[in-house]
Amino acid sequence: MSEKNVNNPTLTEENVVTNVAELMATLDQVKKYNALTSSLKRFALIVIGSLIVFLAVGGSINFLNLVVTLDEPQLFLASILLLLIPISGISIGIYFIRKKVNSIKTGEWKAELSNGFPSALKILTELDWDKTFDEISSGRVGYALYSILKAAAYLTITVFALGLVGNLVTFLFLHQGLLGGPIIGLISLLVVYLLLKKDFSKRYNQIRALDNLLWELRWFSVELRRAEF
Repeated sequence: MSEKNVNNPTLTEENVVTNVAELMATLDQVKKYNALTSSLKRFALIVIGSLIVFLAVGGSINFLNLVVTLDEPQLFLASILLLLIPISGISIGIYFIRKKVNSIKTGEWKAELSNGFPSALKILTELDWDKTFDEISSGRVGYALYSILKAAAYLTITVFALGLVGNLVTFLFLHQGLLGGPIIGLISLLVVYLLLKKDFSKRYNQIRALDNLLWELRWFSVELRRAEF
């Protein structure tokens, strides 16, 4: 290092290696977010397709007036089986997303970085900063969209579940349907919030971390260009 950088507390060989390790680990995570983003269309198609099948089967049952041929236990069982269609859809969609994300190879930079500062500097000089910024921004947006789609899928299934099971139970025991649309909607929102509360918090914190990372990387790239090693 030059005398200029020896006296520079903000960028030394030691913290360059540390920062590069943290940066590459984060970029590995961003790769997973971008893999998630590329899978969102298929995830949405799987979930929406299962909902269409659910509505088609339910509509066919009502159209053919098959409900009147079932006794109370059979009607309850049929409702539960019907709910398995959208539940299976969202489960398959989430499984597909996780399989896609887990297939991303990470940590390939560790062997090179183990050689210390020269390797860290080589990684930094070969890094396309503009492309990196774009990938982080894309990953952040995709991660947020996945959270929204997942919450919407859970909410839709919960609404149908409460509508079917809730009204069925009240009808069987009270001989009238008591759960109206607004009540079902409010209860569904509460249920989904309780189910995904930790998930919402985790994703919010990770999106904020990506925002902070963008600012830190911009500062780091400027410091790197000014530094003389």
